Formats: sequence, structure tokens, C-alpha cells
Amino acid sequence: MIIDFRSRPPYKGFVTEGNFFPRPMEDDFKHPMDVPAVYRLSAGSDIESARHGDFELYIKELDASGIDLQVIHGRMVRPGMARVNNDDVCELGVVFPERFICFPAVDPADPKGAVKEIIRCVEKYQVKGIALEPGWAMPPIQVDDPSLDPIYKTCQELELILSFTLSVLAGEDLTCCHPLPLQRMAKRFPDLTITVAHGCWPYVAEFLAVAMVCPNIYFYPDFFLVTPNMPFSEQFIKAANSYMKYRMLFASSYPVRGMKQSLDWFRALPFEEGVLELLLSENAKRILKLS
Repeated sequence: MIIDFRSRPPYKGFVTEGNFFPRPMEDDFKHPMDVPAVYRLSAGSDIESARHGDFELYIKELDASGIDLQVIHGRMVRPGMARVNNDDVCELGVVFPERFICFPAVDPADPKGAVKEIIRCVEKYQVKGIALEPGWAMPPIQVDDPSLDPIYKTCQELELILSFTLSVLAGEDLTCCHPLPLQRMAKRFPDLTITVAHGCWPYVAEFLAVAMVCPNIYFYPDFFLVTPNMPFSEQFIKAANSYMKYRMLFASSYPVRGMKQSLDWFRALPFEEGVLELLLSENAKRILKLS
């Protein structure tokens, strides 16, 4: 079983409420110098669903990708950005239980409301995790801010995975993704399973140092790892071949990259023997508590 730990499909609120779709591709720009870094090498036959915001096409691309199961991440950030209704997110897991596990999102700017929403989603949908983006709160909040502790305590008590998005793309400035607040928070909640999308890029060395001393931290660098010639990506590979082999996961980060493209690129990386199966399947199965 191959598990993609982070995707946001073109389904209902992802299309109608947010700004995920339709998504421009590299070949939509007139000149290469105009292509934003995040769109580089994004065009391809396996991501036309993102260009058009077409869910039926997405399912066809998923079927052809080699990916068996996806973790769908919701989003609840400041007004004006992509905010997706959690019922739309969780509905995917109800309609397609064999294909999707859903992590609804909560608003870090409203911890009391976030706790209520976590409990609601657990009771109604039996979710396994919660998505959180403190860098895009209004105003931005550091991961270790005490105001977020009720969210963390609730996730720890309910044995939920807490999934952060931390990188230069996930906040107003680089202070929003520095790993030091993550270290402080992870040590305060040692029984909380934490996953980190983007691996705090560009603070890769610092993040891997934090992960070394915080065994409850897992991560998936997604396109920051698989995009050819991405700076610092080799550090992720070295960590996966050593002390992080049991805590690194595969994620396509669709619609940033196509699903098959991401998986093909991931498989081509120089992982040592036996590591690839852990990253593609076993580590995710373990923290998702799949048989």
C-alpha cells in the first residue's frame, strides 16, 4: 500500500470556497522568468485536474498514479485565503473510505472554537488527525504560543495526529516556520504525534536537529524534496537514510505537483535498501493505526 500523506483534491469547497483551483501550471506563463518558484516543473498530463478543478479527472489521475490511499488536509486560515468547510473535507472519507483519510482544519486564532470543532469532527466523522497553519492565522501565531495549548491538549487526549504546515510558503515571513518554537511545543506535549509538511524549508538542518531530539515529530517535505535541484533537499535524503527512516513520509502535496509525477520522482531518489517501503507505506500505516 502506497500512502500519500498530503493532498487537497478539487472537491466541493476546495474549488468553490478557496483559491486552490483552477490552478495555473508552468506552461500557462508566457516566459520562463515569469514562472513563480512553486509552479516550476508543475505542468504534466497527470495534473490536468488541478488546471481545471475537475474532481472526476482527479480520480482518474489518482487511479493511474500508483497511490492507494491519501490523507486529505483541510484548511482554516485568515479570511481572504483558501478556507474549506470541514464537512466537505470529511465527506471525502465517508464517500470514498477506501481512498481517503481526512484531516479537518481548525482556526488557530480561535482556540476555544477549534476545540469544539475537533470534538465535533471526531464524534461525527471519527477523524484521525487535525490540520493547523499558525503562520496564516490573523495575526500569525508561533507554534509554541500558549494560546494554542488547548488545541494540543485535545489532540493529545484524543490520540489525534496534529499536522502542521511549516515553510517559507506558510506564513507572512520566515519567523513563522523556524523550528525552534516547534521544538519547545513538541517537548511540552511528548505524547502528541506531530507531522510537519514542507519540513520547515529552508530551515532544513535546524528542523532535522529538532526532529533528532523530539521523537514525536514526523515529516514529509513533499515538493521541497522531489523537485529536481531544490536547495537543501539532499539533507532530507541523508536523514531518511539514517535516524529519520522511521519518521519520514511520502506526500505529493497535490495540487502543487501531480500525484504520479511526485511518486515517480520520489522513487528515483537515492534511498538506501529497505528505506523506500518505510517512507511510502509502513511509517504512515503505523501512525494512522492501519492494520
